[in-house]
Amino acid sequence: MKSPTALLYTLDPKAAAPQAQPVATFDSRVTALTGISPLPERSPGEELYAVSGGLHTSFAFERGSMAVHIVSITQGKVVDSIPVQDTATMNGMTLLPHHPHILLSADSIDGRILTIDTQKREAGVLLQDDVLSPSASHNASYPVPPIGINGLRVRGDFLYFTNSSRGTFVRMRIDEHGRRVGGFEVLARSPDPAHIYDDFTFDRAGNAYIVTHSSSIFKVTPGGVQTLLAGDGDEFAQLLAEPTSAALAHDGKSIYVSNGGDFRGSPRKGGRILQVTI
Repeated sequence: MKSPTALLYTLDPKAAAPQAQPVATFDSRVTALTGISPLPERSPGEELYAVSGGLHTSFAFERGSMAVHIVSITQGKVVDSIPVQDTATMNGMTLLPHHPHILLSADSIDGRILTIDTQKREAGVLLQDDVLSPSASHNASYPVPPIGINGLRVRGDFLYFTNSSRGTFVRMRIDEHGRRVGGFEVLARSPDPAHIYDDFTFDRAGNAYIVTHSSSIFKVTPGGVQTLLAGDGDEFAQLLAEPTSAALAHDGKSIYVSNGGDFRGSPRKGGRILQVTI
């Protein structure tokens, strides 16, 4: 069996026939990638991204194998790696707007928010709380993986996050350093255990779009009103096979959604990038 290989691709959605192009490869200590976030340029014109990854196991990574890898899209290679020792999973990732060299990462297994300073090359724990941790309950007909906090984004004075196994979409007020300065506010809950929240994005009006396993996207207004945008049995459900992340298009009228493909079927159907009008 071929060993898994971690690759980072670029895709131009405006191309006449969009094709994913590999931009960087990783060494044998990295078999899967998770979160990604843009970084400030270190030299004029250089496009940098932070990407987390490590040695993948089942719904987790080998503890001690994870790192934040700094990828230069301009050079097409990994230019630095910052080890993050005490974690089994780094999942969603975002940066602090007031300090864009500092990243926040979702520790889905241990129920924490990690902080990574890409200038000092230091990692630590910003917050640990039960609201971030996986739930102890399981659904026999559709087992929920032991994943707590998953996607996370900063918008305004708030940090938003999903918890996959608890089925919650939560926000908390933070200061400019990412520290919590208020309580947790649950904005929405998954309709049932079979709908597993993953990552999300926002539109310009502040509406959130949460991609949800196994095949749906939910819209949540700033006031917490939740509606189904696509999938869940409609004509788009098959295309939305295990959606994992979302990003707002530059025109603000659609979102790009990545999916993992049908990994329950045999043979497995590969992943896709979809454009969904909002």
